[in-house]
Amino acid sequence: MDKDLPNIYKGNVSNDNNQNESILGEKKDIVFKRSVDDQIRDVFNSPDFVYKADTFITLNNGDKIKKTIIGRSNNSLITIDDELINVKDIESIELI
Repeated sequence: MDKDLPNIYKGNVSNDNNQNESILGEKKDIVFKRSVDDQIRDVFNSPDFVYKADTFITLNNGDKIKKTIIGRSNNSLITIDDELINVKDIESIELI
């Protein structure tokens, strides 16, 4: 009865463990980067945050600034100097 069935899998199956690497090129490490909103949330949820947080902010244009953050509006961070920093302009933020 098996003689009547066609051979569907006629190709050779190789046991090449590096097959994905040879097809895709070199292996690259995947780096997971947290979103800016998650980073801001971490600042405000820090146990050290009472009413202000000293931070280093890296902007999208590469500038690095040191600011004391006291709050957040919808799309901006509010500094102790009453400045507004647009969240869209921020690449990363971290506590000092």
